[in-house]
Amino acid sequence: MGADLNYNSSVPLYAQIVELIQRDIETGVFNQTGRLPTEGELAEQYQVSRITIRRAVDELVGQKLVEKKQGKGTFLCAPKMTRRVDSGPISFTEMCAANGLSAHAKILEAGIVAPDSAEIRETLALKAGEPAVRIRRLRYAGERPLVLEDNFYPLEYACLLSIDLEKDSTYRYLREEKGIELQRTSMRLTIVRADSKLAKLLQVPKNAPQLEMKGRVVRLDGQTVHSSYQVGYGEDFEFIIR
Repeated sequence: MGADLNYNSSVPLYAQIVELIQRDIETGVFNQTGRLPTEGELAEQYQVSRITIRRAVDELVGQKLVEKKQGKGTFLCAPKMTRRVDSGPISFTEMCAANGLSAHAKILEAGIVAPDSAEIRETLALKAGEPAVRIRRLRYAGERPLVLEDNFYPLEYACLLSIDLEKDSTYRYLREEKGIELQRTSMRLTIVRADSKLAKLLQVPKNAPQLEMKGRVVRLDGQTVHSSYQVGYGEDFEFIIR
C-alpha cells in the first residue's frame, strides 16, 4: 500500500497525494534534482493508477508549485521574487538582499557618451551632442540574469565610473559616500516581448514576456540624478504596489 495514504478516508486519494507532495516540497525532498519522480514512479510509490497521479500533479501545477516541461518531466517552480514599488527607489542589490539572494552585474557599457535619445536628453536637460554618463549592465540575482539596466546620469556623476560596477550598488555609493538621498518622480511600466538579443542576455525564450520600466530618479531638491530604464524580471516576479 502507498506510504501515508488512507484508502478508507473520505478525502480522495489524489488530494491526499497532493498534500504529501506539498509536504515533501516544503521540506526540500526534491531540492537536489529540482524535479518530481515520473508518473510511473509516483504511481508505484503510492500504489495508485497513473490517472490518479496525473490528477494530483495537475493540481500542483494549478497551484504553481510545479511545472511540466514537454519531454523532460515535472519540475519545481522557482520561488517568486518580490519588489516594492510603493516607496522610494530601491537598488537592485537591496531588492536581491530582501529576497535572500546576492547581486552582481556584467558591465555592457560604462562611459561618457552623447545620448541619441531625445527622451533621455529631455530628462537630463541636455542639448543635442551634450555628453552624459551611461551605465549599462546585465544584473544577476544569484546566478540568474534577471534585468537589463540602462541608466544615464549628468556628467557630475562621472565618479560612478570609478566604483566596482560589477559588485557595488550605485545607490549605496550615492547615499553613503556622497550623502545623496534619492526619490523617484515617475515610473512607466510596459509588458514587452524579448527580442533575440534580449532573450540571449536574459536566457529566456524569444518573445517571452518581460517587464519594461522607464522612469526618472531625483535628489530631494528635485535635481535629476538619472534616467532609469530596466527590462526583465519575467514571470517569476511579483511587484508590491501598496
